[in-house]
Amino acid sequence: MRIREVSLAVLCAAALAAPASAQVATKKFPWQPVAGVQNIEVTTEDVVVGQVRFDLGSTLKGTPIRKSSAKVRVRIDNNSESDEEVGVAVVVFDKEGNVVAAGSNGTKWGYLGKGDRVYYDIDFPYLYRRLDDAASFMVTLETKAKPTKHGKTTTDETPPAPEPTPIP
Repeated sequence: MRIREVSLAVLCAAALAAPASAQVATKKFPWQPVAGVQNIEVTTEDVVVGQVRFDLGSTLKGTPIRKSSAKVRVRIDNNSESDEEVGVAVVVFDKEGNVVAAGSNGTKWGYLGKGDRVYYDIDFPYLYRRLDDAASFMVTLETKAKPTKHGKTTTDETPPAPEPTPIP
C-alpha cells in the first residue's frame, strides 16, 4: 500500500511540474481563393493564421525528379504577450473528401516574438497532381508559449502576494 501512495505522489508531482501543453485549433474552409489569396481566421489564444496564398505551381521538368513547386504561403500574427513556438498544417480536399495536397511548417529555430508577423511557405512537393480539383481546405494551428526561467509560460499569471495582516 505504501508503494502505491508514493507512486501516486510522484505522478502528481510530475504532472504539476510538466510545462504547459500546446494549444491547437483546426478549422475547415471552402476553397474560395481570389488570385490565390484567401483571408481566414484560425486562432489559439492570441496567435492567428489570417491569410493563405495558394500557388498551384508546376512540375519540375528536365530532371529525373518529379517534384512540384506547388505551395501555400501562410500569414501568422502573434498578438499574445509571450513569444510562441508555432506549427501550422494545411490539407486540401476535393469535393468527395479525398486529400489532394498536404504539408506543414513552423518555428524551426527560436520563437515567434510577441507582436510579430511571419510567413511560412508550406510545400506540396509530391501530393499535388489534383490541386485543380480542390473544393475545401483545413488549417491546423498549434502554439506553445515560451517557458520562463522558472519553467512556467510567460502567459501564466501568478497571484499577488497576500497583504500582511497588522498585529493589534
